[in-house]
Amino acid sequence: MGFLFLVLLALLVSIDGFVIGFMFGLKRIKIPLIVLVFISIFSAIVIFLSMGVGRLLGEVIPSSMIQTLAAILMIGVGVYNLFNELPLYRQSYFVIIALLINVDSVGYGIQAGFAERPFWFAPLAGTILFLALIFGIIRGHETKNPFILKHIASLPGLLFICLGVMKLMF
Repeated sequence: MGFLFLVLLALLVSIDGFVIGFMFGLKRIKIPLIVLVFISIFSAIVIFLSMGVGRLLGEVIPSSMIQTLAAILMIGVGVYNLFNELPLYRQSYFVIIALLINVDSVGYGIQAGFAERPFWFAPLAGTILFLALIFGIIRGHETKNPFILKHIASLPGLLFICLGVMKLMF
């Protein structure tokens, strides 16, 4: 049962990756595989380190504060993108994506550290994030829905806002 819980937690951490991958796929932006690997490895390292911090700090810092910060950042990026199109094709934007995905991962890592989950959760979450990014890109690229394609310019902003609101609610 513990393994299944960790897989589900890793899937939860990777939802952002799927949505971001979907957004890139919709815009037909080619992302080098090495960038996806970098984002996934970076995520695994962040989760691993935050698990260590979580074990050291116990319940001193509420991880809900970190999740709230991630939600506010995502909503801010979404609102900004509604009025200014983000340069998704730039390599520097991939670093911003990696950081946004991992602000949230810090909270999950600290929570996992509080609960004294095994440290192999970090590479599991990184692997599932990698798969979620690829699956999101494929699904976004395959989407032919005329409504989505017509409103593609505002879709990334709306997706970021929805992700941020979901993080505030759950």
